[in-house]
Amino acid sequence: MGNGEGEIHPAPARRDLAVGHRRHQEEPPKNLNSYRITETDRLGEGGPKQKFQQNLKAIQTLRTLDAEERPATEEEKAALVRYVGWGAMPQVFDVDSRDWRKEQLQLSEILSDDEHRSARATTLNAHYTAPTVIGAMYRAAERFGFKGGRVLEPAFGIGHFVGLMPEDMLRRSTVTGIEIDPLTARIAKALYPDADIRGQAFEQTKLADCFYDLAISNVPFGDYTVHDPRWNNYKFPIHDYFFAASLERVRPGGLLMFITSRGTMDKLDSTLRELLSTRTELLGAIRLPNDAFKKNAGTEVTTDIIMLRKLRQGEAPMGAAWKETASYTNDIGEAFTLNEYFAARPEMMLGRMRLGGGMYGGNEPTLEPDERNLADALAQAVERLPQNIYETHAQQVSEPTLDQTIPAPDFVKPNAYCLHDGMVCIREEDVLRPLTDLPSETRSRIRHLIPVRDAVRACLRSQMDGSDEGQVIEARQQLNYAYERFVGRFGPVNLRANQRAFDGDPDLPLLLSLENYNDETKRATKATIFRERTIHHRKPVESVSVPKEALLVSLNEQGRVDLDHMAGLLNRPAEEFLPDLKGIIFLNPQTNQWETDDQYLSGNVREKLAVAAAAAVTDARFHENVEALKSIQPEDLPATEIDVRLGASWLPPDDVKQFIHKLLNVSSGVEVGHVHALGSWHMNADWEARGAIGDATPPQCPRQSESSRDCRFSDARRRWFDWASPRPPP
Repeated sequence: MGNGEGEIHPAPARRDLAVGHRRHQEEPPKNLNSYRITETDRLGEGGPKQKFQQNLKAIQTLRTLDAEERPATEEEKAALVRYVGWGAMPQVFDVDSRDWRKEQLQLSEILSDDEHRSARATTLNAHYTAPTVIGAMYRAAERFGFKGGRVLEPAFGIGHFVGLMPEDMLRRSTVTGIEIDPLTARIAKALYPDADIRGQAFEQTKLADCFYDLAISNVPFGDYTVHDPRWNNYKFPIHDYFFAASLERVRPGGLLMFITSRGTMDKLDSTLRELLSTRTELLGAIRLPNDAFKKNAGTEVTTDIIMLRKLRQGEAPMGAAWKETASYTNDIGEAFTLNEYFAARPEMMLGRMRLGGGMYGGNEPTLEPDERNLADALAQAVERLPQNIYETHAQQVSEPTLDQTIPAPDFVKPNAYCLHDGMVCIREEDVLRPLTDLPSETRSRIRHLIPVRDAVRACLRSQMDGSDEGQVIEARQQLNYAYERFVGRFGPVNLRANQRAFDGDPDLPLLLSLENYNDETKRATKATIFRERTIHHRKPVESVSVPKEALLVSLNEQGRVDLDHMAGLLNRPAEEFLPDLKGIIFLNPQTNQWETDDQYLSGNVREKLAVAAAAAVTDARFHENVEALKSIQPEDLPATEIDVRLGASWLPPDDVKQFIHKLLNVSSGVEVGHVHALGSWHMNADWEARGAIGDATPPQCPRQSESSRDCRFSDARRRWFDWASPRPPP
């Protein structure tokens, strides 16, 4: 069997002794491959030029890992973790700075044009958090009662909030990290390969609402806004936006702990505080002295740690008041306007308020350090926070429900089955839905078919991506093992029961092709893929002469518009050949990715036009997008031209129910449902509703006006009779 040959017979039927029996097993530890930051890493040490060299070494290490397609060693991770971004050395992007000319040349040689632009754009916010502060935040989380769970870090950087997470907490947590700079995100992924790290802007990331137990971060500061239709009307500055958007993702009872600009607490505009006060309770806030980030970030800025708990439905906030501001006079007679929380609790400010300079402007209130060590001052402040107010999700919900949503990883196809935390799930749009209502035997078949599907995909991928023969053979052996394990229990994949269990998964045809199946004898033999290569790796194109050819090669080999790959094929920078592709490819302002015209100028083009028009206000590059999208906008249809057919998959079930109620002149008695994954409708009606249908006679239109719109209602009523086909009670 293991050599890939032999005949497969149906497995004998047997009773599954585990049916109906719930097994309580402790979850295996998580994040075992995550790097652990220690004092020996000496984060933040050295001047700007030493930090530049550490950044350079980290990038060179990442290039080596990419070229060799392997995970980082512990020694390489120690080099990667010293990457501090460019916030502490903006001079490296200042062409007038002669002292940094050598470093500017070194950086331009190692970064691509896109990476260089992205790095330059992060200088305002690429400031990494001091380990002392992160450690204090986790001690506060532990004091609240948090021991592990689903953790969101929406401004991930290279992941210090993971590398410094307490060991026990890390082993019990699943981590999602969002990092806008692609290079930084790749470094973070090398350091923390077990985490779900997404290299995109937070406002563009698709995450499930009410899912995470803890959101923790040092959010970006600044007076600029981002485009997010959910929050555009509020015009929140970036740090306030992170609070509002992250709170949507935290479940009721979950925690939100952010380092933010003091403006979130102190500014006169209380819009954000009023919003948060209706949905959270303030567990506490700690104001940090202005030198808390000087070692790591090279800047002086007064910041606050704000700690919130999201309220459950119907729960009233019990925390301290913090919506309003109050007058405050310091020990030398200077008057300030502070948040009422700090005015009433000056002990939560770890220093002395003074009128001084700041990171984003001069002559503003700032918190100067006092004689205390920062670690000691933080420890004292944490001791003043409430204890054991956090409840785990298990304490609130004993069983998973259909209302709980899980963000779908990118590698799971739409409508595909997968395993998540031991549960069989299906992907619906951008979330995973646990299949808790399936019979246990069906669920067991799906659970064992998933490894077969993943193994055959891995086997095919190894043949296509240029893997050496040893890796191809290993992938083939894993396929044989997964397949034989399945058929030993459930019989050939082509058995009707197995097909029914996996019906709807887009890779079911691929699984069925693994066997040469005889439907009469119910016997199967293995296909060729179990014994030998079925695909031979094609040598990639190395050069082309014109941009359109480069685009075709990029689409064929990369599956997308890859300007770096095209530049390599043409041996020309992207700026030179992009004009030749005008109107053929477009930069999508939402994803910041280049797309072909047929991809970009399709789908919801009205929404795309609105996004492009908003982006064009600040970036002239998107004027071309606006003109192209305007030219393909569909005409608005009058209501008389819209005909909704019953049974359409996009029709909301509630609309169908309301239509039936109005058609039958009943106020209740009909329930309509739609199973999206299967594309099937189901309807239940009580006797009153069925009787109304049985007694009703569809009105007839005059023959001469049969085609007129006056008959639309009658036609709809006839379609209802054809579609529902109920029978009156006897």
